[in-house]
Amino acid sequence: MNGVKFDDKHSINDWDLLMTYKSIGEALLRTEYITIPGRDGYLDLTDVYGDPNYNNRTLEFQFDLFDTPKNWWSTYDSIKSYLHGKKRKIILDVDDDYYYYGRCSVSALTHEKNVAHISISCNCDPYKMLINETVVQESISAGDTIILNNLYKKVMPVVESTGNIVFKFNNANFSVSEGSSFQSPDFILKEGSNTVEIISGTGTLKFTYREGRL
Repeated sequence: MNGVKFDDKHSINDWDLLMTYKSIGEALLRTEYITIPGRDGYLDLTDVYGDPNYNNRTLEFQFDLFDTPKNWWSTYDSIKSYLHGKKRKIILDVDDDYYYYGRCSVSALTHEKNVAHISISCNCDPYKMLINETVVQESISAGDTIILNNLYKKVMPVVESTGNIVFKFNNANFSVSEGSSFQSPDFILKEGSNTVEIISGTGTLKFTYREGRL
């Protein structure tokens, strides 16, 4: 189908809307340039504090509603009550492995002859996120390595262990006690392959995280 889901409501199944237009705006890079007297060009400070940042992206949808005028207003009120000013997960039928998240705005209802028109605009976070979390679980012992693959957005995994295990990541050691779980701002997965080395202990390590991409 060529529709869109807002949390638990689907544009076709719940409101019988025909999508006539959609626009998935880009998450534009947030840049910072300054001029230095006596120096040619600009000084680029875009990523001086680490990775570059991105502005929100805008999702826009236009729909037609074919029904009686009385039902137009009932459907419009239902849509407006559910969406206008609310933050929702937004899932496109054509890209249903991911969701966007943002605040929705519903336009005024317009109509001509037997067709009503509704527009919905969403101010969304820069990244689209995988609907399903990534789970990597392995039985390990000292000397083993685990590869954690990640999309573009950096992420802090939840680590769970069935044993007393010490592992190494980016030259830092982390201890996980039996039956415990933890997250650490020093254990952040970057884009691509991330290698975890087991220093000591045996048991099962479980890593859970949600991947995102631009």
